[in-house]
Amino acid sequence: MYSAKVHQLHSAKPTIKLIERSARVIAISSGKGGVGKSSISLNLAIELSRKKNRVCIFDADTNLANINIMTGLTPLFTLQDFLTGNKPLKDILLQGPGEIEIIPAASGFMDFVRYDPRQQGKLINLVRSLEKKFDYILIDTAAGINETVVSFIKAAPETIITITTEPTSLTDAFSLLKVLKQQGFNQPVQVLVNRAPSYESAKEVLTRFSAALKKYLNLTISAPGYVLDDKNVSRSVMQQTPFILKYPESPASLCIRSFAQKITSNKSAKGSQLSDYLSEQRGFIENDDTVELDIDRPPWVNAVIDNLQSEPFDKAEQLIALLSKQWINRLESESDNKKYLDSESYRTAIRFASKLRL
Repeated sequence: MYSAKVHQLHSAKPTIKLIERSARVIAISSGKGGVGKSSISLNLAIELSRKKNRVCIFDADTNLANINIMTGLTPLFTLQDFLTGNKPLKDILLQGPGEIEIIPAASGFMDFVRYDPRQQGKLINLVRSLEKKFDYILIDTAAGINETVVSFIKAAPETIITITTEPTSLTDAFSLLKVLKQQGFNQPVQVLVNRAPSYESAKEVLTRFSAALKKYLNLTISAPGYVLDDKNVSRSVMQQTPFILKYPESPASLCIRSFAQKITSNKSAKGSQLSDYLSEQRGFIENDDTVELDIDRPPWVNAVIDNLQSEPFDKAEQLIALLSKQWINRLESESDNKKYLDSESYRTAIRFASKLRL
């Protein structure tokens, strides 16, 4: 019997190791509103899903929440409820059309640095779980140039800029990329011309825009694409049904399919993830204990928090100023310790100090 067991062990088939899923995170943005960015995000997500991918959309346009409007969905909860209301992920994820999933109006997502350590840990763990759950995460940002939009694009390993043939769209998109470049952004961008009157006009615009990016910003376009002007797009919006489902053979749908094929063919060259960016922002080393960072705080911390909650606003503000001053003094006192200056904890302390207002 013993020899039989040994034979079974040696003849057994090797264990197949499953490859862990790691989502491609793509921010979809535009320099100005009204160029059809959210429509592109939604229909592109559905086409990627049709190619046997698991796809999630972050609706990060908290002002308009266009994804909800275009799908006719009314969310009960948002990301904010997950962070502050203890709602589980399954309660905030919406089942969207075409087998995609949606995190509606991700309010406060890039207010990450303002969260307490427990909420920061929850958000990092949430994003990491989404990166393992999905093949693609599309972030539908707000339009225009502001701190939140810039943060999303910097955080995402890939970027799609949506433009039209209108001069104002091109100018605003260039300005957005110029701001990003000034903040260290230096990766290829994917540019999609929406509502193009013809293939020839789209090609002309892409050629001019690409040349300007290369000459003045030293940026390149990695996957140019276009979507033809199509009356079925506006019809589908009125019907709250994505045009790629309602009118699958329309010109716009065929263009989305072509662009989705380019995306799937062009593998992401950047290895980092959205969760890596968030971790770097606060000097976190992710692990399952991140959300418990404030459990063992000493009693004096609780006393300070109680005073902040109970004292009049002006006195609480004075207390914060005093604490801030003491913290800055401590940082200055550590400046002679070269070993400490090279540590991650010191860099984290500096980032924290930069947020304080004395």
